[in-house]
Amino acid sequence: MTYQTAIRRAAHPKHRSMGNVGLGSPWDDLLVQINSGDNTGLVDVATGAAIPATAAAPGDNVFQTASGTTTSAADFSSVGGVCKPSNFPALNVVRWFQEQLNRVAQVKGFPKVSPDGAVGPATLALFRKVQAAAPAGSIMGDANSCMTVAPDVDVLGQQIQQFADFLGAPAKVSGPILSTSVPTIQTKSGQTVVAPDAGLLGQLATLSSVEKLALLSVGGGIAFVLWKRHHKRGKGRARR
Repeated sequence: MTYQTAIRRAAHPKHRSMGNVGLGSPWDDLLVQINSGDNTGLVDVATGAAIPATAAAPGDNVFQTASGTTTSAADFSSVGGVCKPSNFPALNVVRWFQEQLNRVAQVKGFPKVSPDGAVGPATLALFRKVQAAAPAGSIMGDANSCMTVAPDVDVLGQQIQQFADFLGAPAKVSGPILSTSVPTIQTKSGQTVVAPDAGLLGQLATLSSVEKLALLSVGGGIAFVLWKRHHKRGKGRARR
């Protein structure tokens, strides 16, 4: 099977008229960093649809896989071409799989993916590159869709780990710096649940609209006070 070995990064449509259409432009590099994940992030923050793990419905069994052991297709649901885990063990395995991809990406100079636990276009693109860079047959899997990769991330991750070790890649590498992706799961009952270690964006995603408004008001007040203080200092210097 022939796999795509290079992904051309085109400039964002809004900025094509500005001439940023070449490979490696600063704007393209920034977009690659921000759009490097397959899970939702700012959408969850804006809508408030996500809930913390402690609020997940007991019947969803978010702390175990469908089989109770390894991952399978029953642990994922496909939403718009993105396979999202339905429980945290599956989420953690996908994130580990993505970390192994990033180890190879660091050595080979490929754009990294955010280890957010969802298998979508960004993860599949990097998987194709890593698969093509590895010795023939050493990394199995069909990267044509997320559902042909996600159920086997435990086995595929081991194969990629062996390739990364062969390349001498560091055991731990950093992910994209500016990624706005938040690790979440999509439960059987349809709830979006944020991973306990999702960080600040994860915490913001679980806030209600009222809580977000209150936080925005406080932030706006602090910004106004700082601006006024800076403005007064500027006037004082001008008089001197």
